[in-house]
Amino acid sequence: MDRKNMLGKILVTGATGNVGGAVATELIARGVSVRALVRDQGRAAVLAEAGVETVVGDMDSPETLDAALSGVSAVFLATSVNPNSTVQVRNVIAAALRAGRPHIVRLGAARPSADGPILGRMHAESDSDLVGSGLPYTLLHPGSFMQNTMMAAPTVISEGSIYVPYRDGRLGLIDVRDLAECAVIALTQNGHEGKTYTLTGPDSISHYDVASALSEVLGKEVKYIDIPLEACREALTGMGLDDWTANSYVEYFEYFGQNKYDFTTDEVEALTGRVPRSFAQFASDFAGAFRA
Repeated sequence: MDRKNMLGKILVTGATGNVGGAVATELIARGVSVRALVRDQGRAAVLAEAGVETVVGDMDSPETLDAALSGVSAVFLATSVNPNSTVQVRNVIAAALRAGRPHIVRLGAARPSADGPILGRMHAESDSDLVGSGLPYTLLHPGSFMQNTMMAAPTVISEGSIYVPYRDGRLGLIDVRDLAECAVIALTQNGHEGKTYTLTGPDSISHYDVASALSEVLGKEVKYIDIPLEACREALTGMGLDDWTANSYVEYFEYFGQNKYDFTTDEVEALTGRVPRSFAQFASDFAGAFRA
């Protein structure tokens, strides 16, 4: 049952990012009142133009969160890849407990585990903190995002190549648009409190499959070139990532190459009533991003 008429505002964290932005956009499209927590008001102009209320705050600064959570009935909680993310989640939980116990829909990652890669361990810790808080919650555990392949667009354009260290690992990639729709359903409909959803696309595919799909829609050969993990680490730091973040990504990528995330689920279809988008559909929709 749709409960938006009974809701106050929904707070979206990370609203200037890939997933949070898609969630905010989908909520607005459904007529839901949205508030976005932003660190920089200057980056929020597009959100404000779309009708989103913006509040400046920082999950690292607990004193800034009370105003953001005041009067909201639900929160989409997403944190960036950073060494303080577990503290940030605890700060939001504490503010939510002070603010009337809104429903928290938290964006985690597939297969969080205390013995997995560092990012998986941190997600497992944050999930545990939220579940133990007594707040109403829903946990979203998505596979890797199809949209992440757009980081390869420059080399697809210039060389017809994708360089990542995934070996022949297969992933249940998910389109962020499908993930956002699932998040909005959990935020606005009854029956999702206390649930955990593991969300993937319809197929588990390798980056050879990614290259093949791009070749098809672009009308030119695109090759996947597996690179050493160290070369990937150097490329990430060369792009401006700090050592901790680069190392965290590379550790995840090593698990990708070991087929630790080679699986799919039917939970997107169960939530939305339709089959999730395939990578071929994503490639067709975003072909322009891979063209000069």
